[in-house]
Amino acid sequence: MDEKSGFAGFVTAFELDKSYLSKFEPHTVGSSKHVEYWIPAEELSSFNDAIRGLIRLESGFFGANFSGYIPDAFGLKGRDATAQFVALHGSWDGSTFDVECEISANRKAVFINWLFWSRHDFSKSGISEEQRGILLGHLKRCWEFNHIEVPLPQAMND
Repeated sequence: MDEKSGFAGFVTAFELDKSYLSKFEPHTVGSSKHVEYWIPAEELSSFNDAIRGLIRLESGFFGANFSGYIPDAFGLKGRDATAQFVALHGSWDGSTFDVECEISANRKAVFINWLFWSRHDFSKSGISEEQRGILLGHLKRCWEFNHIEVPLPQAMND
């Protein structure tokens, strides 16, 4: 994690064309469960072309200074990840329609900040763990209602 990343690191998973991958030697790192393929940087373009299906976001790690993706439009404009969640929480009871529109308009922020929201303690903002869980459920239904093709990452447990 570094400052340029917003103090975040993500673990992704995806499928690769097996014929492409067969060009590289697997390396066991650590235990036998940890096998890596070392792809040279000059292969990046062909590596990307060999990815099949969607890239899944499996896990995230967030430093104390994580600000998340900050949108430049609509109600979440200019707000960091914490302020976005607090704003969505405050808007839910007043206008679920506005929240549904916000989810659709700022889907990039919702997707990138989702794992952070699923584990962050919002109690200093007046949102209990139970309220966080309820709002995440509402937001997930909004995501599905908007027929966004990329599924939200699974919520993480500490």
